[in-house]
This record gives sequence, structure tokens and C-alpha cells, in this order.
Amino acid sequence: MAALKHGSRKFYEIPSENLQYVRHDREVKNHKKIEELFKSLSFIEDYIQEQVLPHYGNTHTTTTVTSLQTTLYRHEARDIIRNAVNASEHDSVIFVGNGVTGGVHKLIHALDLKKPPVVWIKQDLTGQVDLSDLEMKLKHKMTFVFSLLLEIKLHSPKGDTQLIGCFSAASNVTGILTDTNAVTACLHQYDALAFWDYATAGPYVKINMNPFVTSEQGLVHKDAIFISTHKFVGGVQTPGILVAKKKLFENPVPSGCGGGSVFFMTENSHRYLKEIEMREESGTPAIVGDVRAGLDIGASSIMAKEENLCRRALASWENIEDLIILGNTAVSRLAIFSFVIRHPISGVLLHHNYVCALLNDLFGIQARGGCACAGPYAQNLLGINEKLAKEIEALILEDSRLDRIHLRRYNEYSEREILRPGFVRLNLPYFMSDDAVHFVLEAVKMVAEHGWKLLPRYMFNPETGGWKHRTHQVIQSFL
Repeated sequence: MAALKHGSRKFYEIPSENLQYVRHDREVKNHKKIEELFKSLSFIEDYIQEQVLPHYGNTHTTTTVTSLQTTLYRHEARDIIRNAVNASEHDSVIFVGNGVTGGVHKLIHALDLKKPPVVWIKQDLTGQVDLSDLEMKLKHKMTFVFSLLLEIKLHSPKGDTQLIGCFSAASNVTGILTDTNAVTACLHQYDALAFWDYATAGPYVKINMNPFVTSEQGLVHKDAIFISTHKFVGGVQTPGILVAKKKLFENPVPSGCGGGSVFFMTENSHRYLKEIEMREESGTPAIVGDVRAGLDIGASSIMAKEENLCRRALASWENIEDLIILGNTAVSRLAIFSFVIRHPISGVLLHHNYVCALLNDLFGIQARGGCACAGPYAQNLLGINEKLAKEIEALILEDSRLDRIHLRRYNEYSEREILRPGFVRLNLPYFMSDDAVHFVLEAVKMVAEHGWKLLPRYMFNPETGGWKHRTHQVIQSFL
């Protein structure tokens, strides 16, 4: 790791071809469930500890050396992100709380739409956008009303109703990638806005807010992108990022009013700042998290490794009859896999949380069971139609007659949570060693072929859906 000095500043520079080995060898050897949250990296944390924190100050003033230096660090982090995603002078880069969710809600407020828009977010069972179908819907101003992401009640378009397409750059269930340029160009042909969720794809693909494509010039620029930097390697406790065209910020009132967003006020009036990035980041920001976000974001030669990992995993698992990989395996995708396992005799699926428990208990592999916050898409992949989904919902609903307060129910409660459908999800990070990849692939294979044999040794909790070995029912102290 080379240290470049510029006055009293220190900049860290690591050759991109070596970065994945640094990440693997020093930080994340035993962490297999990487898609949701990356661990910290010592060289980033050391830099923050040695260079950033000694000069920490509030960014609402620049009259002191600490506040000025902290403000400059944060501006530099923003510029690093701006350059990494190829944002232009027409784009605002905004730090937001709560990952992509915070960015989506901030943009909804900023749009200040006077009437409900038409929002298209449907993707087919392969996880891809059907361009011909999308074009037909846009051309005839029709819509499939299905919005989990924007949470806005949609109506049929009339007159100047805004059309919006909002899609994931990659599925967090199957890892399947979407051709963002083709879909964006299609949307812009019909004056629709193109919003892209990079929560899953961000750590793996090159994010380009304003790509240059000769054949589609003027049509492929994205109107807004949402990024979860906490899913980048080294991105622990970093904010979400909203990058959006400045023209979209129609609302002069920030989504969260607070210090630093007001230009001037009297007893009877107030005026907010016109500078979007300052106005929309009111209050004291998560300064260190913002700086960390600038240090952990960046593109490298990742996709070639992802494609190789996909081929390797699918080749290893293709002949396992009772292992069912969800989603289209013949399209471009990240090394994110969701699967279910059948009992070889009855054909009944092993419970997803039971499979996760086996991977954890036997091999230390941290997988996730459930629907991965993608309910309708997951139900489609599992072959669950609307009628069956409603029946399942009725089964697992909490009894409305229960007195939650006096019974001290602090969480959603169901006596039949075990019946909630789901699958197992894990991914193979691009910096994982060949031996570790082989270990994970063989572990999944072993559980798929022999996992059912351990069912008598496990107990499940019908109220939580969790599975534990019979000897692990009581939490033991290891001190």
C-alpha cells in the first residue's frame, strides 16, 4: 500500500488488481453472506482514525480549523462519488440515511408531483425487463399498477401525467442484471423518467449516470440512481446515496427540515437554500460515514470475476436433482444465488431456515432465508399465485383479538410463522479465494443431498420460523 503525501495530507492508493487480495487476505476470510453487508477494512478505518477523526468538527461552520478540514473531507468524499458514477454538473449527489430507502423517499418529496404519476416497475420471472412490452405500455400510456418501491397510489394517465420507470440494476434474489442503457433509452423515447436502484448491483458493476452511447445519444442518461454504500466492501455504517438530475427537485422545501438548510428567517417567514445538496442534507450529517462512503466506493475489474463465479457455481450444482436454482441461469447475472432444496423421497421442500441452520451449524456459512424483501417477485419464482398468497397471508396473520399491549407483544406475532414461504440466498464475493469458493459449493451440494437426514436432530419454533439443533435450544455462556 503506497502512501502519497501532499502537505500534511495523506492519500492511500492501492493498485486495483491487488485490492481484492488485500480484502480477502486481511479482512473477510470467513464471511460467506456478503450481499447484505460488508465488513470494515482496516486500511480505511486506519485512515479515518489517523487522518479524519483528529480534525473532526461540525460542518455547519468553516471558521475553525477542525470544522473547515471536516467540511473539506466531506466535500472530497462527495466529489469522489460524483466522479465514480460519472455525475455531471446537472446532477446532485446527496447523502441520505437508511440506504436506498432514504434516497427513494427523498426523491418522492423532491419531485413534488401535483397528481399521481404512472410508475412502471414490473420485471418478468427472469428478473429482466421485457423491452417490447414496456415500449407498448408507454406508447399506449398504459401501466401495470404494482408499486412496492415508490409507495404511491397510481391512476390511469391523463394529460400531462408523469411517466416513471423504476427498476433494479440487478435482482437481489437471483443476481440477474438488467441492461440499464436499453431500458433507459426506451423510457426516454416516451418522456418517462428513468430511476435505477443499485442497492444490489452497486458493489459489482460500473455505475454510469451519464453513459456515452453513440446510437442512443441523449436518451441513455439516468434521471436518478439510488446506492447503498453499506453494501460495498469497507462500507460499514455508511449512508445511502441519491444521485439525481437537479431539474427533478421541484419542491423548494427539503424533505427533512433542520439546521443548515435555511437561508434566512424572521419571526414570520423563512427562506430555504437554493443549493440542492446543502438544502437536502439538513441537520448535522453522519460525517464520518459520509467520508467512509467516499473511501469505499469505486470500480474495479469485478464483473469478469463475477461471471466466472457464476459459471463455476452453476456447473457445480447443475446435476444435483433436488437443488433448484431460482431465476434464469442463462442470462448475465451476479454471483448471487437463491435456491430451494427438495426432499428426495416426498418431493416436499425443506424449510429455508432449516437449510440456513445446517449451512451455519455444519460449515459456518452465513446464508439468509426468507423472501429477501422481494415478496411478489419471490412468490412468482416459487410458483405462488395471488389466490395461494392470500391464503398463506390469512394463515400467518396475528389474531386481531389479541391485546398487544397487555400481552407485551413487541414484534409481529403469529402462531404459524413457520408457514411463511421463502428460499435460501447466498453469494460468492469476487475476492473469495478458490479454496473458499470450492468449500461453499461443496457444502451446498452436501446439504442438498444429505441435509434431510438431520431433520430429527432439529426443532423449529412455529412462532418465529427459526430452526435450532436440539442441543442449542438454550443460549449458553462461553465466558
